[in-house]
Amino acid sequence: MVALLLGGRATIGQGCCNHWDCPRCGVTRAKQEYRRIVAGCETLAQDHKLYFWTLTCRGREIALDEAEENYYAWTNRLLTNARTKAKRAGQFWGYVQITERQKKTRLHPHSHIITTFLPNDAVATKDAKGRDAYVSAWFAQGNESAGLGSQHKITEVQSAAATSRYVAKYMFKASMSEIWPAHWRRVRYSDNWPKLPVFTPDVALVLRSKNDWKQAEKCRVLFCCETRLDYEIARHHIGNILPPVATT
Repeated sequence: MVALLLGGRATIGQGCCNHWDCPRCGVTRAKQEYRRIVAGCETLAQDHKLYFWTLTCRGREIALDEAEENYYAWTNRLLTNARTKAKRAGQFWGYVQITERQKKTRLHPHSHIITTFLPNDAVATKDAKGRDAYVSAWFAQGNESAGLGSQHKITEVQSAAATSRYVAKYMFKASMSEIWPAHWRRVRYSDNWPKLPVFTPDVALVLRSKNDWKQAEKCRVLFCCETRLDYEIARHHIGNILPPVATT
C-alpha cells in the first residue's frame, strides 16, 4: 500500500505494478491507457482529421509463435514508412495502436490504430457493407511488404470521442484472460501523442511495516482511503483516516 500527500489531500491506496496480467493492476493500467487514448484523440481532433486503421496478420500459413515473434517488427515497419511519408509531405504524424488477439479459432494478433495520417493516394469508396472507407495502393502494398496480411482498412473518424472509446474498450475485453509473450506492448503511441498530466505527490510513503504506518500517522493529516478494503486495513494501523472515497 502507499500513502500520498498532494496539495493538502492525503490518500491511502494500493500501489500499481502496471502489469497487464495482474488481477488488480491490469485493470488499473487499462484505465490509465483508456484515459490517455480518449484525451489524446479529443485534443488532436481540434486541429487534425483522424483516421482509423485496421491491420491483420497473414493467413493460416503463419504459425502463432511466428506471428507473436514478428508482429511488432512488421507493424513497426509499416508505421515507420508511414511516418516518413507523412514527414516528406509536411503532415503531422501521430498515432495510437492497440493490439488484441483475433477470434478463438485464430489467436494471431491484429491492431486498431487511430492516426492523423491518410496516404496521399487514398480514394474515398464504400466497403463491402456499404460504409464509407478509403482505398490506397500505397497502404495495401505497404501492409504486405511489411509482412502483414492483405486484409486492412482505412476509415475517417467522424467522432473522436466515440471512436477513441470504441478502440480503448479492447483493452478491457480480454485484459484478464489473454496471455501475451513477455514485454509485449499492447498499446503503442507515437512520441507526440498527447500525454496525461503527471501529478507528483509532495510526500509518498510505501506502507509495508509497522514503522511505515507510524511515519504516515506522524504526517498529522486526515487520510482518505481509495477503497473499502484499504480502509479496513488502514484502520488497524492508524486513527487519522476517513471512510473510502470510492468503493471500486
